Amino acid sequence: MLPVCYDPYVGTLGRFTRAEIISLVAKAGYDGINVPVNAAFLGDVAASDVDDLVARLEDNGLVAPTVGYGRYELLTNPDRADDVMPHFEVALGVAQRVGATIFGIWPPPPKSVSHTEGLDTLTTHLTAMALALEEHGLRVAIEFEKGVPIDNYRDGLAYIERVGLPLLLTADTYHLHSDQADPERAARQMGDRLGDVHVSGSERGEPKADNFDMDGFIRGLRAIDFQGPLIAQYHLKDVESIARVCAYVREVRERLTA
Repeated sequence: MLPVCYDPYVGTLGRFTRAEIISLVAKAGYDGINVPVNAAFLGDVAASDVDDLVARLEDNGLVAPTVGYGRYELLTNPDRADDVMPHFEVALGVAQRVGATIFGIWPPPPKSVSHTEGLDTLTTHLTAMALALEEHGLRVAIEFEKGVPIDNYRDGLAYIERVGLPLLLTADTYHLHSDQADPERAARQMGDRLGDVHVSGSERGEPKADNFDMDGFIRGLRAIDFQGPLIAQYHLKDVESIARVCAYVREVRERLTA
């Protein structure tokens, strides 16, 4: 069954420790968690940090189907190219330890370089990453967003076709809403290129019935037999929302698999 997971995001990271986050997520009823490989969640990513993460996930009965690269600011900056792969090796090691199958990437707007140079830099890094991940049974999933080098799902599909790499897309309901995309059509067009789904409010707040056409999105996901994780990603305002959002995403899953 599609795992319902929680992504430590704005309002969570920096407010709670790793131990507290894992405990809150488990108590709220989630199946798993996205693991961001950054200092806010994994400290120095030392062996002891990773051991602690693995032990806490096991103790709380949580899975981790997705791991986020974490240091996204490096990916489109040609001046930081030497820093990208060393951190990738660390993140790959974390992904292997937790049994992830999807390696999440968000390409930020390039700074001090052109859009083209930023995208070319990203492609160079993704080429190395995608091939290494494939050897270990993982695939890169790129999260598109308005204003970043891969602006929307259509750009994402065209990019994957152009570079010819084994890449997937992360569809975030907030980003689909910002793009004014038709959710059902978007899901159908992404098809087997859709790796995971981020469930968020249409303004990045708590996911619930709002301006996003969740009914249409579910129809599209059912049409493509989507089997990836459903991940709650939103700006946390109050801790009680963690359980409310879990119940909402579980309802989405029930409708999707009915």
